[in-house]
Amino acid sequence: MKNYIYGKNAVENTIKNFIDEIKQVFILKGHAFDPEIFSIIKQKNLEWHSLERQEFNSLIKDGVNHQGLIAQVKDFNYLELKDFYNNSKLKQKVLILDKIQDPQNFGSIIRTASLFGVDGIIIQETNQVQVTPAVMKASAGTIYNVPIIKVSNLKSAISSLKDRGFWIYSSYLNEESKSIGEIDFDNKSVIIIGNEGNGIGSKIIEMSDFTFKIETNNVIDSLNVSVATGIILFELSKK
Repeated sequence: MKNYIYGKNAVENTIKNFIDEIKQVFILKGHAFDPEIFSIIKQKNLEWHSLERQEFNSLIKDGVNHQGLIAQVKDFNYLELKDFYNNSKLKQKVLILDKIQDPQNFGSIIRTASLFGVDGIIIQETNQVQVTPAVMKASAGTIYNVPIIKVSNLKSAISSLKDRGFWIYSSYLNEESKSIGEIDFDNKSVIIIGNEGNGIGSKIIEMSDFTFKIETNNVIDSLNVSVATGIILFELSKK
């Protein structure tokens, strides 16, 4: 099965920063490449095609906002946890996602994690949206900026991180949780973000060293998960 990313930001950012991940580029007739992007395409001898609308639209499902640009990319390369540890880069900030379902949320979280220097994102193999074209578009081409580690069991991954000196902080909305402003994040911190509807599983909460919440005026029940993640990572970056 061929993998496509689409949308101006996602495709152009990938061409600029991760061109080796791209197999070929398609542009809708009547559209033009940004001059800088076209210069890179020519310099790197990247295969590209200008397609009529019917052929262009046949590459991806109906209704997506492709903005006249599609790129075929290689299969996404998830890391294994052991390979993440073996990478020479110092690991200090890790994000764990517990069953995020929405591609837009996942992509937005990846983008935010990239902006705030997260060293790795850990997801589970099941009951979690994977890296899809919709996720790639929502990440605005930052999907390759942050290692994404796929594991069979989040609890085992958390235990492994604890063994390596990480402290575990879960975003959990209840009366016992501290306000995020009161949390003194450790240099080696794991932040856990829960599912859009059900939050973090109870077994994972039990493994956490701290639970925290974002104080709001309670006009609505809770923040969108990607918005909440942005606030959390901003607070973490300040500490």
